[in-house]
Amino acid sequence: MTEEAHPSMATSTAPPPAPAGPPPKKGKSKKGADPRDASEQIAAKIAQLELDAAGEKDQDVEIEREVKKANRELSQLLSQIESPMKKVEEVRRRYTALFADMKRTEREHVKAKKRADQLQKEKDSGKTDLNKMTTLKERLEKMSRDLTKENKKLKEENVQREATESRHREELHERLERMVLDVEDVINSKENPEPQPMDTDLDRLFEEKFKSFLDQWECREKQFKSLLRVKELEILYHQAKLDQQRKAQEVESSKSNQLTRQVTTFSQTEAELRSQLNIYVEKFKQVEDTLNNSNDLFLTFRREMEEMSKKTKRLEKENLVLTRKQEATNKNILEMAEERTRTQQEMEKLRRKNENLEKLCRGMQAQGRGQAPPHDLDPDDEGTESEYLDEDEYDEEGSEEYDEDTEEEAIDVRPGPEAKVFGPPPPPPPPQTMANGKANGKVNGQVNGVRKS
Repeated sequence: MTEEAHPSMATSTAPPPAPAGPPPKKGKSKKGADPRDASEQIAAKIAQLELDAAGEKDQDVEIEREVKKANRELSQLLSQIESPMKKVEEVRRRYTALFADMKRTEREHVKAKKRADQLQKEKDSGKTDLNKMTTLKERLEKMSRDLTKENKKLKEENVQREATESRHREELHERLERMVLDVEDVINSKENPEPQPMDTDLDRLFEEKFKSFLDQWECREKQFKSLLRVKELEILYHQAKLDQQRKAQEVESSKSNQLTRQVTTFSQTEAELRSQLNIYVEKFKQVEDTLNNSNDLFLTFRREMEEMSKKTKRLEKENLVLTRKQEATNKNILEMAEERTRTQQEMEKLRRKNENLEKLCRGMQAQGRGQAPPHDLDPDDEGTESEYLDEDEYDEEGSEEYDEDTEEEAIDVRPGPEAKVFGPPPPPPPPQTMANGKANGKVNGQVNGVRKS
């Protein structure tokens, strides 16, 4: 629309023609001026299109450069962020900001478009008013020329009539002079009558004709005076009308100049708004390209997030399996702790029995040598050797019940008082391998419930 507005501006800003000058012939002016104007308009349009194409290429190159720069900045920013969630959050923030800018640009674009449409409507209405004023001006000029021609024609007719009237007056004056001479001759003849034959009928006829002629001459004089008065009034009327039309033409010329200035201002405003609109369109394209790149990055991060979610689900399953294994292990540990408690209780019982047996052995040895004190034996803690052997077997069976897959701390059993062993040492029990450091009935260096020093 900017290319089409320049020829109209050239025609609208042209100075108005002189009101008194004759209008040029339309047919000849169109035939003589149309090819040249058309060639000039075509050349101006071609130049404008070339300038627009060059400007669009430069703008496309600049936009592509800015898009590449924005992509590099975004890539650098994302490369500095380690967490994928933070990357997605940053891309989402950028996307939200660009989307908000795009919406603002769209609203501004709509407002600018509405403003441009409104200005275009005002410009069209101004052009319509200007065309109306130009048409009215041409009509007034034509009417003024017609009135001038008619006034000139009336003046020529008035001059011709004045010449004709003066000629008629001279003829009438000559005829009247002749008639006066004839009348004087008649009067003289009456004063000096001569004997002549009397012709009264002819005299009466002549007198009547003369009176009618005088009456006609007076009526004709009045008629000519009235015609002259009418023509003078018509001339005054046309002069007043011409003055009025000139004043109206001046008013319309001032209005036309004002409308021309308004059209010029509107055209400049339209050009500025169109330049702003082009800038907004370029920004919108840039934002759209950036959003497309952001969408690609977002899709990439989305695929990564999907892969991470799959990996997270797999890890959750593994974690669930490990949790179940841990629960089973904890359960085994609890069972082992309970078993350890039972074992400690049994060991305590065995320790007491061992102490009783040691006391019994010492008592028996003392009795064999005659040195057994009677008060060293506790009648409640008496035991036999068979019970000792039974308890030892039970200890070996209990030691075999430990789980080989678990590790337990060594059971600390408080040693009793070290007793002196008489006689040959007892045979060692069969070796047994255990996971918790117990072997052959030995726990943390204990032999038969007695810690070795």
